[in-house]
Amino acid sequence: MLRSLIAMIAAVIVGLTAAKFVEAAGLSALPDGAGPTGASYQVLLVAGWGLGAFAAALTALLLGRRWAPLAWLAAACMFFAAAITAATFALGWAVWPASAAVTALGGFAAVRLLRASNALSMKQRDGLFND
Repeated sequence: MLRSLIAMIAAVIVGLTAAKFVEAAGLSALPDGAGPTGASYQVLLVAGWGLGAFAAALTALLLGRRWAPLAWLAAACMFFAAAITAATFALGWAVWPASAAVTALGGFAAVRLLRASNALSMKQRDGLFND
């Protein structure tokens, strides 16, 4: 239980950090006049959210002993962060379904890459801290 909580906290921090790094790196590569309403900036945001969801799901799986629901929860947290950003900055309508798609794909890719399981093993169910 505690391991899952720590895994989720770390996953969200890693995912948001990865998304912000992609956004900042892409923004520095764009011309000076490009702002948050430009199409190229919105593509960078969506790519950052996808990478962030993948990094968050991967972190959750590595810390949470490859339990797939943690990866899906981490990817969902990244989608909610993307939805908040899209609503705050009034981004284009295409950003909403694109953010849902890339965050789901990021979570799916991490689950497939680590071959995560949806079932808890008996070893995972023993105790609070799960050595």
